[in-house]
Amino acid sequence: MNESLRLDRRRERAAGGATLPTGYELLQPDVLDGLENVPCPVFVGLGGRAVLYAVAGAQAGELRRRLQDGRPLLIRREDAELLRTALVAALPRVLTSGRLSPPSRTRVAYAMTSHIVAPLFSPRSPIGRGDLVAAREAVDVVLKAVLVEEDLLWSMVATMQRHLRTHTHAVNTAVYAAILGRAVFGPRSDLRDIGRGALLHDIGKNRVPTRILDKPGPLDADEWRIMRRHPEVGYEIVVSSLGEVPSYAHIILDHHERADGSGYPSGRPGSAVPLDSQVVAITDAFDALTSDRPYKAASTPFEALRIMRFEMAGQFDDRLLQVFIGLIGARDGFRRSDYRALEAGPARPLSRLLTPAGLRLPEVLPTP
Repeated sequence: MNESLRLDRRRERAAGGATLPTGYELLQPDVLDGLENVPCPVFVGLGGRAVLYAVAGAQAGELRRRLQDGRPLLIRREDAELLRTALVAALPRVLTSGRLSPPSRTRVAYAMTSHIVAPLFSPRSPIGRGDLVAAREAVDVVLKAVLVEEDLLWSMVATMQRHLRTHTHAVNTAVYAAILGRAVFGPRSDLRDIGRGALLHDIGKNRVPTRILDKPGPLDADEWRIMRRHPEVGYEIVVSSLGEVPSYAHIILDHHERADGSGYPSGRPGSAVPLDSQVVAITDAFDALTSDRPYKAASTPFEALRIMRFEMAGQFDDRLLQVFIGLIGARDGFRRSDYRALEAGPARPLSRLLTPAGLRLPEVLPTP
C-alpha cells in the first residue's frame, strides 16, 4: 500500500472513531489534487474541534504536500456547495491532463466525483435540483472522458472502491453500465441516460434508515418491505426535485426488476423492462457482489459472475449477461475453461464470444 493511501485510511479511521464538530463535514485529501486553489477555508479535526488549516484561495497542492499527520480534513457545511461547484468545474481539466498518468487522473477524478455525489445518499438529507444537476454534470464528464480513452476507462475500474458505500457504489455502477452499454448499443450511442440513471439508481436509499442499510445480516419482513420501496422513492425524489420526469427516471424505478418477473416494485418480466434498465440491473448486482458488505466479504469477479449465472439464474437477460461476462473476462484474463465453467443450459457457449479481434456480441441488440 502506498503512503498516500495509508494516510487516507488513517484519516478515515480517525474520523470514524470520533464525532465530527457540529456544522462540519469530511474532505478526502485526494480531492485537493483536483484543485488549483481551495474555494473555501479548510480545517483539521483536533480533539473534537475544527482548527483552521488554510484560508480560501490557498494553493491546494501546497496543502496536500503539508498534510502528513493523518488528521481528518474538514470543511464547513455551509461551504459544501461552493466546493462542489469548484470540483465539477475542475473535473474536465483533471481527466484530460497531459501531466498525469491514467491511474493518477482516475484516482483524483474518482475522489472528486464521489465527493460531489455523496450528499445525495446521506440518510434523510434534503435533495434539491442543484444537487442532482451537479451529480449529472459530474458523471457526464467522467463517462465522456473514460469512454474515449481505453487505458483511462480500465484505470477507473481499478481505482473504484470495493467497500459498499452507497455513493461509491453509485459511481461504480455508472462506470460499469457505460462499459456494458457501449458494447451493447455501440460506441457512438448516447450513453448519458444510462450513466445518469445508474448513478442515481439507489437515491431512494436516502430515505431508508441507516439501521437497515448497515444491518450485518438478513433483513426481517418489515425491514425488507421498507427496502423494497427504494426504487419508487428514488423515482419520486428525482422527479419532485427536478420538477420534471427526466429521460433516465425509468432506470431508477426499474433497476430491481428481473428478466423472470421475480423483481420489484412491479414484478414485470424482462420483455416489459427497457434494455437500458436491464443493463443497470446487471452492473448494480455485479458491483454489489464484488464489494465488501457488513455481512459478507467481496466476491472475486469470476465468483460474482458465477453467482449471477447460476444462483441468480433467470434474473438477468442472458444476452446482456453474456456480453458482460465477455467484457469482464477479457479484462481479468479469464481462460477458456473459465468461460466453459460459466456456461449454462442452452445458452450460446461463452467461449465463442472471444475472437482474435476481441469480443463478439451474441446478437445485434436494439438501441434504447
